[in-house]
Amino acid sequence: MPDTNKPVILIVDPEGDASGSVEQLVARYSRDYTIAVDPDVVAASQRMRTLSETGNDVALILADRASSGAELLDEARTLHPYARRGLLLNWNESRMYREEIAAAFAHRQAECFVTKPSGAPDERFHRSITELLDEWWRIRGPQSAGVRIVGAERTARVYEMCDLLQRHDVPFAFHAADSEAGAAILDIAGVSAGVTPVVVLQDGRAFVDPSNIEIADALGARTRPGSGIYDLIVVGGGPAGLSAAVSAESEGLRTALIEPTAMGGQAGTSSMIRNYLGFPRGISGAELAARAFEQAILFGTEMIYGIAASGLRVDGDLRIVQLADGTDVPGRAVVIATGVSYRTLGIPSLEPLNGVGLYYGAAISEAPALGGQDVFVVGGGNSAGQAAVYLAKFAFRVTMLVRSETLAQSMSDYLVNEIDRTRNIDVKYRAEVVGGSGDSRLETIDVRDRVSGAVDTVPAAALFVLIGAEPFTQWLPPDVARDDWGFVMTGPSEDNSSLLQFESTVPGVFAVGDVRRDSMKRVASAAGEGAVCVRLVHEYLADH
Repeated sequence: MPDTNKPVILIVDPEGDASGSVEQLVARYSRDYTIAVDPDVVAASQRMRTLSETGNDVALILADRASSGAELLDEARTLHPYARRGLLLNWNESRMYREEIAAAFAHRQAECFVTKPSGAPDERFHRSITELLDEWWRIRGPQSAGVRIVGAERTARVYEMCDLLQRHDVPFAFHAADSEAGAAILDIAGVSAGVTPVVVLQDGRAFVDPSNIEIADALGARTRPGSGIYDLIVVGGGPAGLSAAVSAESEGLRTALIEPTAMGGQAGTSSMIRNYLGFPRGISGAELAARAFEQAILFGTEMIYGIAASGLRVDGDLRIVQLADGTDVPGRAVVIATGVSYRTLGIPSLEPLNGVGLYYGAAISEAPALGGQDVFVVGGGNSAGQAAVYLAKFAFRVTMLVRSETLAQSMSDYLVNEIDRTRNIDVKYRAEVVGGSGDSRLETIDVRDRVSGAVDTVPAAALFVLIGAEPFTQWLPPDVARDDWGFVMTGPSEDNSSLLQFESTVPGVFAVGDVRRDSMKRVASAAGEGAVCVRLVHEYLADH
């Protein structure tokens, strides 16, 4: 039997050593993983069942396409839901059998394909393997955590800290103060068990109930603006803002980016974005944000984290963004990319449970703590669908509560198919949450049938709310025109035909991404708008 302390990489390859796959996997990964090899899917199916019964972690399953590999991978979804699943292909089979492979993806049997090595070493082969293993570790938890949080329980504040670290792609672990691991961490840090939550960094520094800014400072983030005048100030660190910052700095504009909460914006909470160009297996919102953040830093963007924008005014040729602490940040142009936030339910019995069972957004940092429990997702859009699929890997049952009669009009087809094929996801249509209860955390919710009016009270370990969105534009002056919902109006109009595309009614102030009226509300379009807007900023600066 495999070493139970090592995750398993299972490979089904009738060619065996002749293909080079097994030899290269053993040579590079056998120290940290058990490499299990079967010649056919029958033997592999039995092995998967045995591994499931004995509780062995399976990190990766690669199954030969020509040997009914897709059927085996489909079976693996139930037996080993966390495992990454890929078809193993010979050279050029991805083109020769593209319809068959596409069908396996569409039915969520396989998540990717891996081409067998063409020589030794084949680094393209290993790149695929390491990326898949990295994805598995992101779900199962890192082997080592750079940040450890110790608390008496998972309070709303603990959730906020975990969510902050998750969205910044910082490996972390939570330990209860009365656990053996938690007590040991506190003892080494020299902190009393009665004083929590405590954040302990890898270098040994300990912080008792630190603020988000204190955590950011400790991790090396910049929280204050630099001196002088910026060419461009970007307000908002979602895909649109990060894209604008990268494009602006790469074209020689001195750029500051202001983000009060977390890089990646709402997209940073997505467990998996599968339709973003260039990532065939998909990419988590946190990883996409981390990559964009690193790219912006490398180009020289000055990040100002932890303080929200509270005002905007014009002073001659300058556009000045005021921060919530009273600091002025002057620039020659401004891009508003503050995105949107999920609407709250506004139910008095539920709001006190925000962060302890009630979560606005995907809150993927909480998913591992929900093993074997019943959870609910409110919403019928892509974000709600992504959250449900991710939560289904941990929870016993995920129930989506959708106000409409179908998901087809509000959700991408690939997500609808994946939800249909995920056995522990139920969808309840024409339903809405009208109440809930719990002592220290959420215990039940009240669900109303919108047709009959009947209300059922059901047990709920967690409620994830992803409904509608409201733009963060209250800080803008009246001169920046907005529609009735608060979205910024941009571009030429009957009243002002001289405005550039994406330019607001205040010259030199642009808006991109979800905060802009009539935007597409998709990650790819937001990133595209951010990049395109920089060309318009150049045009504006050239004339002023």
